[in-house]
Amino acid sequence: MSVRDSVTSAVATLIIKNEQILLGRRFENEQFASWQCPGGYLQRGETVEQAARRLCLQKAGLDIQCLSRGPYSNNIFADSHHTVTLYIVAKDYQITNQAVFKDEKVQWSWFAMDALPEPLFLPLQKVFQ
Repeated sequence: MSVRDSVTSAVATLIIKNEQILLGRRFENEQFASWQCPGGYLQRGETVEQAARRLCLQKAGLDIQCLSRGPYSNNIFADSHHTVTLYIVAKDYQITNQAVFKDEKVQWSWFAMDALPEPLFLPLQKVFQ
């Protein structure tokens, strides 16, 4: 098996408050592609919780707290890219970077669990199925 045959590990955080989830717009090639929670790739030597904290801070300007391990999704994309996303659930947060959180392009917004926007990013779709 070669490295090209390997599956990439990703981490995403489900930030849930008052029965709502925080989602932002995801872009591919500068065009809106889907809605997602803060996430990205797991770095070598990092725990899943460390990655979740780093990615929430980088992507949404949030310091997350009250973490627990959540579900995972096995994602095989149309272009044969394959990832496994490990989810962390955060029940509390603090905004530490207003500029990142209020990024008008990303539009971080709260959504009721029974009224999620579309389209959702594939890994998030799988979690809600």
